[in-house]
Amino acid sequence: MSANVVRLGSDKLVAVDGDKIDDVLDLPARRKLESWLAAILQSEHLALLTGNGLSLGVGDVAGALPPVMNQPLNAGAETPAIQMHAKKTADDLGRAANIEDEIRSALALAEGYDVLGDVGKRDAVLAAVDSVLKSLISGVLEFERGLRDGISSREPKALAAQQLLQRFLLPFASRAVGRDRLNLFTTNYDRLLEFAGDLLGLRLLDRFVGSIEPVFNASRLDIDMHYSPPGIRGEPRYLEGVVRIGKLHGSLEWRTRNKKIVKTALPFGAEENHPAVPEKPTESVIIYPNPAKDVETLSYPYAEMFRDFAASICRPNAVLVTYGYGFGDGHINRVIADMLTIPSTHLVVISYGELKGLETFKMNHYPPSQTTELIGAGIASLDNLVEVLPSLPSLTLLDRQIQHADAVGRLRSATGDTGPAIGALS
Repeated sequence: MSANVVRLGSDKLVAVDGDKIDDVLDLPARRKLESWLAAILQSEHLALLTGNGLSLGVGDVAGALPPVMNQPLNAGAETPAIQMHAKKTADDLGRAANIEDEIRSALALAEGYDVLGDVGKRDAVLAAVDSVLKSLISGVLEFERGLRDGISSREPKALAAQQLLQRFLLPFASRAVGRDRLNLFTTNYDRLLEFAGDLLGLRLLDRFVGSIEPVFNASRLDIDMHYSPPGIRGEPRYLEGVVRIGKLHGSLEWRTRNKKIVKTALPFGAEENHPAVPEKPTESVIIYPNPAKDVETLSYPYAEMFRDFAASICRPNAVLVTYGYGFGDGHINRVIADMLTIPSTHLVVISYGELKGLETFKMNHYPPSQTTELIGAGIASLDNLVEVLPSLPSLTLLDRQIQHADAVGRLRSATGDTGPAIGALS
């Protein structure tokens, strides 16, 4: 287990070894961290980037782990060459190779065979990719299904995971009125964030337009949601709980149809035999890396997503918080590096363990004053992190709590009960 690291800009706090936040930081240091995070989360522009670490954290609590990314790709005699090429590309990013790297290398090999006209070898490599993609899709759906069914049957572990997920996401989504909306990005293929958004009643804005079969739209119209208070005309106000979301590596339910990217009706945690689960993922599923025959179709959704990512963080007074992202994607790292060249931006890295990819990333422009690091299980595990994230209840809720505490206090005073008032605010 890695040592706990808490650095707030140029100020490194004393963080001792431990599995719980109360053991890692003393009270003054904890209060300083809480204040720092509260200020960070109300910055003018805020973006949150999550990686597989979020799914692992939720799955570990729920007892339904997502699929690992180190499962092997078996392409017969071509396998050693594919693995060697995948390792080389991963080494360049300062991390270990995973199944995504092997799929990318296999697809490059398949394209080479296609150029040479060797259809047999091309199809054999694509069949191997289909096999591992089906296994990956099956594992992701099993993870979603385990979480969904556990919550439905009121299993304590699943309910605890649900609560942690809600407590994690809500402080980011609870933006003050007038602030820019939260820009939520993920490299995950699962629908965990969408599931959490439904639990919290958030309204997620993506690029898909339509009701029956939403179609990916390239236009950036900065669509938002407003409401008109009763009795007031011509003064619409921002609706609370609105979040912009972008899936940088695609999603399980994205498909290519008639040169368009559509979102299918694949339920959260669907069974493997669901009709929306394809037999040949290489021909239709839009998850990165994707072997679509048509380069324009392949690059189209990802190019737009990365434009959104760059536009949301590469501007003054922007803050990017990463959770569970291993800094193993060169495309994402380049955008983050560009962001840090703007002096008023800030990067917050939260990770359960040490990140080899981050150490490689630090070789570029990485000013301490513009970066925060919360690393180690004692500070970055979900159960510890939610303890220091700001709690943002509405003023109405606070008023109700105060009224309740006042009423209980008066009742106890009238009856001569001098014990502590239940529900009183500390």
